[in-house]
Amino acid sequence: MKNFYEITVIDTDNQLEVEVELREHNNPEYQFTVNDLPIVSRMRFAFCLLDELQFRCKINNGAVEVAKITINGHEVLPVYQHLARPATNWITTDWEFTVPAPFYAWYHEITGQGWIA
Repeated sequence: MKNFYEITVIDTDNQLEVEVELREHNNPEYQFTVNDLPIVSRMRFAFCLLDELQFRCKINNGAVEVAKITINGHEVLPVYQHLARPATNWITTDWEFTVPAPFYAWYHEITGQGWIA
């Protein structure tokens, strides 16, 4: 028999699956990271449900296109590229996109579904 504490415990580890797909143009020299983990063209990562996600790109030359970033199957880029700095998915200068924690509260707010407690 489980007690109340054991029933209400939610395992938040590895609950956010992040998939990043990049396209390279003009032989770019760049470093794209998610929470300081390097990305190469197409990768998947798992993060804690309550983690902030920081996508960054430092580029020296050429261009990198963010073809798609999904979080738990929800496409966030290029759909919400207006929240990136600079607001584009075609990267030719240093670039950053942040998803503040928790993801689902942020996602519901930007999609107009309201706030989650």
